[in-house]
Amino acid sequence: MNTRKFVLSGTFVAMLTLSTAPIACAQTDNGDAEAYPELITLTPVQTREFVTSSRPNVVEFVRDTVSGHPAMQAAQAAVEAEKARARGMGRKLYNPNLEVDLETAEVETATIGLSQTIDRHGKRQVLQEAGRDNVFAAQAALELVEKTLQAELLQALAAYQVNHDMVTLAQRKTAFSRDFLRLAERRKAAGDLSASEVLTAQLSLAGSLADLARARSEQSRSVQALNTLSGASLTDWPLLSGTPSGSRALNGMPNPQNLPEIRLASARSKAFRSRIAVAKKMRKTDPTVGGRLGLEGSNVLFGISLAIPLQINNKYMDSIDVAKAESLEAQAGLARIRRQTIARLRGSERRFAQAEQAWADWQGSGALQLDIQRSLLKRLWEAGELNAVNYLIQFDQTFDAETASAQLKAALWRSWFEHLDASNSIPKWLETVQ
Repeated sequence: MNTRKFVLSGTFVAMLTLSTAPIACAQTDNGDAEAYPELITLTPVQTREFVTSSRPNVVEFVRDTVSGHPAMQAAQAAVEAEKARARGMGRKLYNPNLEVDLETAEVETATIGLSQTIDRHGKRQVLQEAGRDNVFAAQAALELVEKTLQAELLQALAAYQVNHDMVTLAQRKTAFSRDFLRLAERRKAAGDLSASEVLTAQLSLAGSLADLARARSEQSRSVQALNTLSGASLTDWPLLSGTPSGSRALNGMPNPQNLPEIRLASARSKAFRSRIAVAKKMRKTDPTVGGRLGLEGSNVLFGISLAIPLQINNKYMDSIDVAKAESLEAQAGLARIRRQTIARLRGSERRFAQAEQAWADWQGSGALQLDIQRSLLKRLWEAGELNAVNYLIQFDQTFDAETASAQLKAALWRSWFEHLDASNSIPKWLETVQ
């Protein structure tokens, strides 16, 4: 990594880098480095790289976490339950009945009979179709749970990334403020600075320490979110390297019917429609036929029976009305979810394009202006045209600009993950970044 030296005065050399570099001694051409050994580092934003060699891979972390998540296990168990229920619904409805009768009187009578209720209206078929629709709905719910977990994990990693950046930046600002205060105190003792300038340096350090405490608190919150989602307690969480590129975005609008939210709503709507057919079939009565064979003394007995339930007191029409109302509710829910999902997809695409353009503008102008501003401040300090107080205040403003840059980058990642989630493109993106 190339470094640039900014000579703040004849007795103070400053170099700023985005990593938290240890304080070291720097030698200047005038030989005053031994008196003022402070070293602060700073590197342009464009050269920033994240060290990920000792951290988990983002793709593996997301996949391992999702595969072992309790929500996935519960959704998978629900699918297996629906499959078992569907197998049961696809079996024959009625089992035969075996009847044995023995009567002892003047004449001993013994009979054995077999009866069977007949599925005359095809109830088994509509139940089988309804069970299959319920399985499809459970599988769509499983896919949605997986997609939701992936999106939540990536958003949590984006939050951790920005908080990690903010802590790093706050540490650099604190190191700069602390070294500047030491230098200001030495120059005050030499009569080069006033007491007010030293006080300003002290206030700057206090503010930097407060910013660092806030940044660490927010980082702790993001770590807690990752702990909750993953169930893991890692020292170093995965970092998002670089920025998302629009060139990786999928071209064209995905088919809305393939989005998990709409697929689930559609599958549930179809399952509720199947319940109407089931209710209509189940209200119909099925006859039971049977035969008996026996002995009465020396006489052989043979008989047949036919039983038909009479729907006089209850015609079971209410169950059909319930099924129709629930089906209408599911259809309305499908229309609502389709509208929301498509609107979210289009909105996320626009927001990502705007965030990407904002980041490109910053890289093309803002980041460069930050370096120019620091170089200008350094020259003004060297020329004596800028006192210590103004130099410190304006240099702090460059840290504020870097803070805004980190937040802008975080907004880009958040909008990217939101777009991936809305377009159901997370799996393809994970394959791309492997």
